[in-house]
Amino acid sequence: MSQLRRPHWPAALLVVGLLLILAPLQERIHSARPRLFDPEQRVRRASAITIGPTAGVIAALGGFRTVAADLLWLRVERAWHGGNWWAIIPLLDAVVELDPHFLLAWKVYGWHCAYNLHVEAQTLVDKRYWLQRGLQVLERGVEANPGRWDLYFELGWTYYDRAHDAYRAAEWFRRADEFPDAPAYVTRLVYRPFERILDFDRLFPAIEYARAKHLDDHHHQRIVNRDLEWWTTRQDDPQEHRRQIVIENTRRHQRAIPFHMYPDNPYWDVCPRCGMPSAKDAQTCANCGYERPPEGWPDVPLIR
Repeated sequence: MSQLRRPHWPAALLVVGLLLILAPLQERIHSARPRLFDPEQRVRRASAITIGPTAGVIAALGGFRTVAADLLWLRVERAWHGGNWWAIIPLLDAVVELDPHFLLAWKVYGWHCAYNLHVEAQTLVDKRYWLQRGLQVLERGVEANPGRWDLYFELGWTYYDRAHDAYRAAEWFRRADEFPDAPAYVTRLVYRPFERILDFDRLFPAIEYARAKHLDDHHHQRIVNRDLEWWTTRQDDPQEHRRQIVIENTRRHQRAIPFHMYPDNPYWDVCPRCGMPSAKDAQTCANCGYERPPEGWPDVPLIR
């Protein structure tokens, strides 16, 4: 029995070597399939380039999985500095499969999909694909590392900053903030998403939640009290509402995300074509000239 438990060094080293040739092999696939991997054609699908290690390969590596992950991470850095962003995807997939507790790899993988490849994609379909891919990667990272606040925060930040999904962002920030070692800025981010969409029913309770934490942190308390005063005095300010609508929907337009329509806003209707606010009694959008239908402004954006 003792002989059966000895590490199979030759086999393990062979598997590590096979993993290290994934990147050159992928480059040859790029050359052989130019319609998918032409450097001038930036839209690519992960189904065509994901070649992470199989369960059999991982099992064969045994205790050498983290070593293989570290070696592949070096290839990630090489591909990154060489500008080959698309070849990074199968490498990152292999790294997190081999070492699911490699937090930096999860963060880079999710960020690379949701930010870099989302920007590089040329169609709305592909932009939305890569954004969703990044969110899914970070969700996998949370599942693999449920005891670390870092990835909860990364997922919340991606929902907040990239997907502009205020409710999911606030949910993940709150879950990150439940960890005792989460810093104070995570607590403040619990209420930030509601500022963007002017959801005061959720904003003020979330601010009070933040005020009740980090009582000895004077910097945190100063920021939270400042924000509370700001929104208490501007909750009923039409121009502040307009400013927030313009900022939010401009960002959404830049990220190819449907506009937020602010259906319950008391001062402004949002144009479903350009996302900009118009006065409640306006018959046309002051920004793009879209004419108000007889039944009123739609409460959903037009298909872009």
